[in-house]
Amino acid sequence: MDDSEEEKTSELHGAPQTQQMCRFFSQGKHCNFGKKCRFLHVRNDARSHEKKTVRMPCNSEAIVSPSVGSVGDMENRPPLSNNLKAAAEPHRRPCRYFISGHCTMEERCRYWHPPQLPSMDDHITLQNATRSTERMPPVPRPHILQEVKLRDLTEDAVKQLRDTEIMQLKKRFPKDQLIIQERSDGKLTYYRATVEATDPDWPFDLKQIDIMVSFPDSYPQEIFTLDIPLDQDLPPVMARHVQQASVEWLQAKHATNQLLGKVELLFRPFLRWLDRSLERLFTEGARQLKKDIDLEKAGLQFIPYQELQATMCEKSENSHSSDSDAANENEDPIDEGNMGKKEVTVEQEGPGCDEEQQDEEEASHLVENIKISDVRRGTEVKLLGLRLGENTATVAAQQVTVCLQCNRCKVTADLMLTGRTPCTAQCERCNASINAAFRPSMLHHYSDVLGYLDLQNTVPTDLVLQGCDLIVGCLSCSQDSAVQNLFYGQTKEFNCENCHSKLSFLAESTRFQYIQPRANKTGQSVSLHYKTVRDPAVQKGKPLPEKGTCKHYKQSHRWLRFPCCGRAYPCDVCHDEDQDHPMELATRMICGYCAKEQPYNNGKPCITCGTMMTRGMRTSHWEGGLGCRNKVKMCRNDRQKYANTNKTVSKKASEKK
Repeated sequence: MDDSEEEKTSELHGAPQTQQMCRFFSQGKHCNFGKKCRFLHVRNDARSHEKKTVRMPCNSEAIVSPSVGSVGDMENRPPLSNNLKAAAEPHRRPCRYFISGHCTMEERCRYWHPPQLPSMDDHITLQNATRSTERMPPVPRPHILQEVKLRDLTEDAVKQLRDTEIMQLKKRFPKDQLIIQERSDGKLTYYRATVEATDPDWPFDLKQIDIMVSFPDSYPQEIFTLDIPLDQDLPPVMARHVQQASVEWLQAKHATNQLLGKVELLFRPFLRWLDRSLERLFTEGARQLKKDIDLEKAGLQFIPYQELQATMCEKSENSHSSDSDAANENEDPIDEGNMGKKEVTVEQEGPGCDEEQQDEEEASHLVENIKISDVRRGTEVKLLGLRLGENTATVAAQQVTVCLQCNRCKVTADLMLTGRTPCTAQCERCNASINAAFRPSMLHHYSDVLGYLDLQNTVPTDLVLQGCDLIVGCLSCSQDSAVQNLFYGQTKEFNCENCHSKLSFLAESTRFQYIQPRANKTGQSVSLHYKTVRDPAVQKGKPLPEKGTCKHYKQSHRWLRFPCCGRAYPCDVCHDEDQDHPMELATRMICGYCAKEQPYNNGKPCITCGTMMTRGMRTSHWEGGLGCRNKVKMCRNDRQKYANTNKTVSKKASEKK
């Protein structure tokens, strides 16, 4: 018994020092032997700490002699090995899975498993209490009056708010970025400050903008005045845009404060808004600047409606004032010499008429891009779906080929028109006289009118774009280049002959629209040289002649546009009868119900009106081919296979075949 007790005592006290540790368990790996392992399952850190604890038992609180204490304490106390481990490992990092509730590694875990932990709420409360004690007490800020309720607003409060705003303005900007100027009468002071963009990814070369503000005596009951000086590197167009947007924001902010029943200092919020929105304002202003530059290169001038309206209002006020002065001078009590009165009025009307003419000249000078003398008359030729390239400035027609239809016999013929030179022709069937003239117009990004046709005894049916000669103006070098062989629905790309810039042109279709003549001042319409005026044969939204059918195909309600000549015919047979060149397959077609030109598709409805233009794919007669009409290849159950086989045919009819 004594020997066994001595062995147990030696195991308790001598094992941690003499027994070799398990290398798998000490490295944090899994030992397959578990509790039966002949080596010691203790971490390296725990073993060293145990050695220190055994050497200095006075400083350890976990090692207690088993003889000390009552039996109840021994029962409630955990095993000795666990106490040694718990006391030896509090300096290690605790296991987060054990803290959360369960650790699958259990005793094999390389992290510390504390025996007892406080609740999470107590832990968080303790941390918050520690942080609250560590925080410094807030430093009281000086009281600065920023906003006042309207009901509490007085003259002293208004003056105090204004002085506060000016003081903050002077403190915010250094002396080299702030210029103070006083008006000659000394009643108003202007502050010119330089505002720089704080965005680190600022995309523009110009990083600052000068603003000039002045605070009226009633500020902040009304907004301060804001101006963007024009004597800086910022273009005037962009400066005006920034000023207009800033004034709109100030007015909206002031109106909002009025609804909320308060008065607020607006300069510092305005600076914050300007810093956030400066990139957007510069971008929008640059777009307007580019638009003005493009218009200037194209020879056009854009005048805002507000400026034109203000100018006309001033002119009208001046004219009304001059008329009232003249009327007061004309009121004479003397009744003698009515002729003298007429002479006086004539003498007074002379300078008045000159002033009116001068006003009209000035108004016409303001609107240079409106040609009042060139009246819209005749038949308007408009290109639908017009798309010009980025460097394409203008397009003008030098020569056009128009397909015309006679009013009497409905025969169509092509006619080439050049400029304003009238052309006279004669119908091949009825010998009717046909007169036509073309007045070209300028095409650009804001106008798609090619020109106007003056016709007599004929109506237009189609514009042969392939037979038109156009003059294209380059936006880069302002030089003209000739373009030919254009097709509907196909983008024509070419290079400028001078600067080699890339130019492009695209038109989907053509629309003809007859313009009714304007009435004269007397109320009578302009007299025409011919009796009746017909609308163009092809109008968008209206059906084609005979709904696009022909004598060859009665079920085909469409016209086909053949790329070989650029003309539209109801079928390939009509094309071969009218032209002398080989036919190419059509790439575009015109609906016979709504006259909408669109890409060629067989067996599908119109993209605009949704009507089927053919009988569909199930028909036994395919237009343009002979395969389905060959009786040898036709099905024997087809009722048309043996139709009219026993019919007597005359020699004259057989010769025609």
